[in-house]
Amino acid sequence: MEEKKSIRGIPVAKVIPLRGIHKKVAENLVQSHLAAAGVTTFKEMDVTEIVRLKGQLAVRSDLPGGLKISYTHMMIKAIAHALREHLVLNSTLIGDEVHVFEDINIGMAVALPDGNLIVPVIHQADQKNILEIAQRALDLQERAKIRKLTLPDVQKGTFTLTNLGMVPEARWGTPLINQEQCAILETGAIRQIPVVKGGQVVIRWIITISMTYDHRIVNGVPVAHFMVTLAQILNDPAKLDWGINIHLNS
Repeated sequence: MEEKKSIRGIPVAKVIPLRGIHKKVAENLVQSHLAAAGVTTFKEMDVTEIVRLKGQLAVRSDLPGGLKISYTHMMIKAIAHALREHLVLNSTLIGDEVHVFEDINIGMAVALPDGNLIVPVIHQADQKNILEIAQRALDLQERAKIRKLTLPDVQKGTFTLTNLGMVPEARWGTPLINQEQCAILETGAIRQIPVVKGGQVVIRWIITISMTYDHRIVNGVPVAHFMVTLAQILNDPAKLDWGINIHLNS
């Protein structure tokens, strides 16, 4: 049996080679972290109406192929709409120039079976309805798990969403910006908590948002305005054109 390596006399239980996708992602994130002036802003958002909308869609029999729409799909749609109103966050820094992208291409962090992450991209997400986003996202997730993604699937992202909501009680993080992007948004778990609304204590569904952005490109003011717009969409999704008929009553 091969003797396990030791560090400073401490026995090592397992050696995990850093190679392939894991190595490439690690290199890219280090380069991005060293290059960008990353700052993270945190906010809680009321998603009670989004929870209601998801419940409504879950029992719809008219969705193609029994399509299941997730919170991630809905967040991609909402983020893409908010970015269209705050396009400076959909940008990159080239030399001494900020290049603001016209296309809104949302990268979606996907966990692979080996624990690594890959970020396939939903291109022109703001021009897609919720069904198109869900279909594209599910296709990308399935092909990511069997390592069938192509280069175009992971290229040309302009903004990234990463979701920790599947981990119970996961709330805040400080996600690292992907290279050649301005910002990344991380969502935590959705949970019910008491809040004050209209002078009354009520139970609402709340999500935590952690957004890291490159302070060389924007300061906290544009980010705060983006957060307000996103919160308004999530609090009142009936105002957004999802591309399908919905019926929500406040």
